Amino acid sequence: MIMDNKKEQLLTHELNRKLYFAEIQEKLVKVTYSLKADSVYTIDHAIPELIKIIDLLELEQRAIMLEIKGIAELSD
Repeated sequence: MIMDNKKEQLLTHELNRKLYFAEIQEKLVKVTYSLKADSVYTIDHAIPELIKIIDLLELEQRAIMLEIKGIAELSD
């Protein structure tokens, strides 16, 4: 089955988004596990990592909102 270029780009975009969220989830699990299992890894170590995760989520939220805005403008 041959996909046209537009469908292929859309599929690639969606797969990248899912991969991005999986990477963020992996980072969050790593920080959480480290806090629970490693007595050397402290909250002071975790806070910068958690801030990075929050920043990544905010960037993705902005990208999603821009896409929604673009779709809404197309339908006007």
